[in-house]
Amino acid sequence: MFEKLIQDSMTALPMLHWPILACLVLVVNLFGRGGPQFYLGFVALGLIASLSWDIAIFNNELRETVFSGGVVWDSYAQVFTIIAKAMVLVVTLTVFPVAGLQTKFFKSAFDQTAEFLVCLLLSGMGVSILASAADLTSLFLGLEIMSIGLYCLCGFYRADVRSTESGFKYLMIGAFSTAIFLYGVAFIYGATGETSYALIAQKMTTLAGDPLVKLGVLFTLAGLAFKLAFVPFHLNTADVYEGAPTPVTGYLATIVKVGVLAASLRLLWGVLESVSGMWISSWIALCALSIVIGNVVALQQRTMKKLLAFSSISHAGFMGLGLLVSNPQSGDVFPLMSYIIVYSAMSLGLFALLTYLENGEKPLLIEDLRGLVRKKVWVSLALGIFIFGLAGIPPFAGFMIKFWIFQALIEQGYWTAAWIGVLGSLLGAAYYLKVLMTIFISEEEGSLISYAPPRDPILSLRLVVIAATLLTLLGGVRPQLYAHWIFSTLALK
Repeated sequence: MFEKLIQDSMTALPMLHWPILACLVLVVNLFGRGGPQFYLGFVALGLIASLSWDIAIFNNELRETVFSGGVVWDSYAQVFTIIAKAMVLVVTLTVFPVAGLQTKFFKSAFDQTAEFLVCLLLSGMGVSILASAADLTSLFLGLEIMSIGLYCLCGFYRADVRSTESGFKYLMIGAFSTAIFLYGVAFIYGATGETSYALIAQKMTTLAGDPLVKLGVLFTLAGLAFKLAFVPFHLNTADVYEGAPTPVTGYLATIVKVGVLAASLRLLWGVLESVSGMWISSWIALCALSIVIGNVVALQQRTMKKLLAFSSISHAGFMGLGLLVSNPQSGDVFPLMSYIIVYSAMSLGLFALLTYLENGEKPLLIEDLRGLVRKKVWVSLALGIFIFGLAGIPPFAGFMIKFWIFQALIEQGYWTAAWIGVLGSLLGAAYYLKVLMTIFISEEEGSLISYAPPRDPILSLRLVVIAATLLTLLGGVRPQLYAHWIFSTLALK
């Protein structure tokens, strides 16, 4: 048995890099005396080494069930692990300049940098488990590992009441959604007597009319909707985003969607496909509500992070539609994968710039950006590129990923969902353009005109912004660059 455990661990070694690196951080923190930037640099180097290893050993034909059937390690799990590690690396590089600030606010906050990084790494591990889960128990384990780390990250600025409120509210939402999700899992187990995905899928074909199955699907769908912040399950999402540290907000807006959608693909299409009639209509309704209401409410926001919170809700709706037209069983997941990769790059790039611009002591208002282009030209141009991309305006990458979603919806006969998506995109363009007008056209000067941003000694934040900008630009003009990577390198269609 011990030999089997060692063999399984070597197969799924990229997933075990997370706890290994987290333990190393704790050991270094126990015996070392380094400052915040030392720990950030240590983790960044560790993640770069881990990513290099994952890419070097990537095998798109590998498919092994490990850890007593709880995890399936295949190209799909490898891809999402690489994406999660890239996201954690981006957040680490984004935080680096801010951690070096000597103001009272940031100095007190980053006294616990090692703990911050451990929570960051373990939340990433949760995503890897979610993407590779082949059993309801490992699915729940991954969901909670990801969520607990995020609760702590949201409340990281302990001296700031907004951050404490954010962590508490996210904890309450998470606990409630976990209870609902567990009800769904319990009903499915009660109907089938199994926790293995494969065995549940076999029994589902004969249990379509079982009341326990219907309740299980209903509660499971509600739990996933809570985690994705679908309307009307988006309680306090804007407050959580507003109060969390800005790099954490960017991470929250991306990593949760990656983890939950990765799990949902296997669960909804791999396990519940035979009863898809029970959940498809409800899923479409949740996505449509999120797209329309998320964009309508965003029009009324005055702070950047709340605006981007509701924007994130609308993008979750688009990703939900991408899941609807994707099926990992046939390998047809290109629309969703392209949306996840490009949206994450644009969102993390935008939040990196907001981290660079804000002082952390008060909310960043949209009016603070007035006339920014006259003082910080390159920052304004990068902001403009990301905002155009998120709005889905051609020729940026954001347009192409929405186009592929709409194309797949129409090809599969979901005309109503496609039209709602188009309408939502038009609504979203309105508030994005309002921000652009504030930056480039406003005659007045906002508070950021006189603000001195932090130094970027190793150019880490600039590297993040440049990489995200290139993907946003080239992904629209030459989308075959990443499309070929998804199709060929990752063996996904």
